[in-house]
Amino acid sequence: MKNEEKINNRTIGDIKKKETIHLSDKDSLINTLKSELNTSEEKIKEIISQQNKEIFKITNRLMSEIEKCQKFSLENLITEFLSIVDNIERAAVLIKQEKENIYAEILKNIENVLCLIKNIFIQFKVSKICDVEAKFDPNVHQAISIRYDNKIKSNKVLEVMQSGYIMHHTRLLRPAMVVVSKNKANSC
Repeated sequence: MKNEEKINNRTIGDIKKKETIHLSDKDSLINTLKSELNTSEEKIKEIISQQNKEIFKITNRLMSEIEKCQKFSLENLITEFLSIVDNIERAAVLIKQEKENIYAEILKNIENVLCLIKNIFIQFKVSKICDVEAKFDPNVHQAISIRYDNKIKSNKVLEVMQSGYIMHHTRLLRPAMVVVSKNKANSC
């Protein structure tokens, strides 16, 4: 019986050791899993943060593109319309030169049309480039002639042959065609 008790005690001891080993294995497994879970949660949070940043960047880029499209959507139409505006302005100048009463009503109507066009240009932020005696700027002016003179500083706009137009102060629709001054002393 003592032998059986010894065997039973050993068996019970072995079982307790195995349970202890299993419990310590379970604890280490649980700790490992918790650690991996925390690491995974941190990675997921980082990925979500990166995705949110990317979404924010894309949204800003798209909003910028939409704004650009809205600003400049009528650019081609307005550019084509500029020659009509030029012809209406020329007609007004010619009729003003005639100074006859029969043209007064026509001149009044033309001036009304020009006023409407001016309001449309203001609405769509189209500015006219027609400054005389301004410094020549190759970004908005196109020199079609040079006038040599010692009395006037070089690179000044002397005459605007055809007005230019710029949209939203950034997009040139048509450069102003101008006559530019140049000192005779600097020409040699």
